[in-house]
Amino acid sequence: MRILILTGGNSSERTVSLTSARNVKKALLENGHQVKLYDLTRGHQGIVDAAKKIDILFPVLHGEEGEGGPLHKFLSKIDKPIVGTRNYNGLDKAWHKIPFKQYCDKNHVTTPAWKIVRNKKDISKFGFPCVLKASNGGSSREVAILKSKAELEKFTTQKILKSGVPLFVEKYIKGIEITVGILNGKVLPFLEIIPPNNDWFNYKNKYDGSSQEIPFAPSVSKIIQQQVAKIFLKIQKHFNLGSYFRADFIVSDGNAYVLDINTIPGLTPGSLFPKQALAAGFTFRQMLEELINCAE
Repeated sequence: MRILILTGGNSSERTVSLTSARNVKKALLENGHQVKLYDLTRGHQGIVDAAKKIDILFPVLHGEEGEGGPLHKFLSKIDKPIVGTRNYNGLDKAWHKIPFKQYCDKNHVTTPAWKIVRNKKDISKFGFPCVLKASNGGSSREVAILKSKAELEKFTTQKILKSGVPLFVEKYIKGIEITVGILNGKVLPFLEIIPPNNDWFNYKNKYDGSSQEIPFAPSVSKIIQQQVAKIFLKIQKHFNLGSYFRADFIVSDGNAYVLDINTIPGLTPGSLFPKQALAAGFTFRQMLEELINCAE
């Protein structure tokens, strides 16, 4: 197959996107495919010309442009199979966090209590501890855990508040963090995530290898895992997110709370989704073949 990997872009996750893309390219070449990388900083129109000489489009673009639907909306005009999904509306509504929280409330999907905020006063009124998030943030870049009013003055908090994008806070819930993935319709083994030194799963320890990711989430009961899988499949059915995506949950006091959706999971050597696939018996190369074979 002749495969065009779409990556790079201008979001805060550009570096992760490029790392994922290089990892994917290497594996696909080893599988015998012809592969080219296309950096989205070159603009979308160049994809049309490049697509004339390829068989499959493979978006490996994290952040809003890739995970939030704009790229896929453009790609839907090109008559070539796309790895993942063609449903850009589903990506838009699942990846943007405020619309997703609204979906959860409307459809009785348990998620931490939340509220749209615009300033420090709104956050103080909501109460502490809480988590400040950008609706269009990803990979823990636009996130701050606020344990007290004093932390409203921190640089990270101020940067998020001044970003000019829609923001919300949600109740901080301490518990067992797990991630759930799907590959070609099959729910993968859960991963239990243990950040170092009782930290949270932030951008640094997501990618520096300091966190533990334990297959099959041994600290979470089978009953809770079944409940999580049911919620996860309900989300998949509603948003129609295609052949692969993952969702993050927190389990506390016998309850599972969905946090957010990763509509294009990371595919770096340290990323969670390949580890879930490996727990299900798929090597990275085999996992990619599954995705290529079910491109739509």
